[in-house]
Amino acid sequence: MEAISKLVVSFLLNGAWQISVIATLGVFCDARLRHRMPSRYRHVLWVVCLGASVCVPLATLCLQAYAGGSIAPLTHATGPSAADPSGGNGGMLYRFHARSRAVWFPATLLAVLVWSYAVFLIFRATGFARSYLRTVQMRKRAYPRAMPAKLSQAWKECSGKFSVPPIPVLCSSEVGSSATLGHRRPVLILPERFFADEIDEQELITALAHELAHVRRGDFGLNLLCEAASLPLCFHPAALFIKARMTQTRELACDEIAASMLPSATHYARSLLRLAQTMFAAAPAAKASYALGLFDTGALEERIMNILKTGEKSGKWARARMLLAVSLVGVMSLAICGFSVRVADRTSADAQRFVGKWETQYKGRAFFTLNLKEENGRLGGNCVHVTRVAWVDGALIPGTEETSQEQITEALISGNKVELRIGDSDPILLEFTLTGDNTAEGKPIVGESPDGPPPPKKPWHFEKVSANP
Repeated sequence: MEAISKLVVSFLLNGAWQISVIATLGVFCDARLRHRMPSRYRHVLWVVCLGASVCVPLATLCLQAYAGGSIAPLTHATGPSAADPSGGNGGMLYRFHARSRAVWFPATLLAVLVWSYAVFLIFRATGFARSYLRTVQMRKRAYPRAMPAKLSQAWKECSGKFSVPPIPVLCSSEVGSSATLGHRRPVLILPERFFADEIDEQELITALAHELAHVRRGDFGLNLLCEAASLPLCFHPAALFIKARMTQTRELACDEIAASMLPSATHYARSLLRLAQTMFAAAPAAKASYALGLFDTGALEERIMNILKTGEKSGKWARARMLLAVSLVGVMSLAICGFSVRVADRTSADAQRFVGKWETQYKGRAFFTLNLKEENGRLGGNCVHVTRVAWVDGALIPGTEETSQEQITEALISGNKVELRIGDSDPILLEFTLTGDNTAEGKPIVGESPDGPPPPKKPWHFEKVSANP
């Protein structure tokens, strides 16, 4: 359970800044290219941003797990790792986790974050399920109805212009405007007003053309997939913004397709505006569903302005610009995977305080050096020390200039103190206590022996000379 909690909080921490970066990049690309490429390409850009927002935090977790969970200092990012001197795959992982940072959370705060996210996720997932079931029920309650002359003529005209399979046209009192739903077998659901000869024929053509554009693009299935995939991001306002822009550009793209089927874009814009006035005046209270309605986005002004400026957009390099924008989002998404935050174990958080190169000197020369490293949540490293010591005035001092290097085989942390076991055979035992951020005291643990020096009365004074052992 604790491991799952750490994964969830790491996902939230990384998603908090990574999704914001992706959304900002999407805004930049969209702002630079919105007047230079059709809205269908802008829609692709925002779909890619949403996909990156889902995949990047998950990929970061996978890379952290594959890297073994170790958190190395930033300066270790250069060069291959000690585990893989060849600089191969292990070196890549070493460089990755060298840019990760461990953050320790109290167990209570960790539990509060996880349970809050779980409750919020369940709430949003329940809303998603209800909307989907409401859509299915609306489809079941819709019924076929004989078309009046104007609607029949408008349907024939639009069907002839769109290369889509025959689509059932149904009537429902639950929709305020025309709506499309279904992926494999799409249906077009129209409000009762469309069958009562209360709508002008040109306005009917506008509404039907827009819905057939949804069918030709396969928007219903993509929208449902994006809604389901974005559920883990429901905590982030930037993810909601990306979804909103994706929905708006989808409607703009369908407007452009529908307008191209009519005599002029101005004609389509006027019909859309009149239709909106008619629908809003008598629309019933709409309930949330995943049917693609004509006026679901609430961005009518933007849609009208976009339709009127469609002819000004240059399509010659539109696809190249779209590929450039998508590539930029992709490259940046890969890059930010390497900069991450992860939840550290308590032992890892404690060990980080001791990490560094510590020296104690005698007459200006270092004779005992500790290179302490955090390795997979545990304290380790090596020690360079003189091979012989002497006892003078209650302190141990170097008895020779000859040095030896040995590995730290055991480290037991207790608050600001760690007991170190150095070497395997005839080990050195050292009680190392932090007295400040860059100072410490070390007391060799020496047993009573007639052949060896007596236990020291004065500790060694250590200084951290480098944060990187």
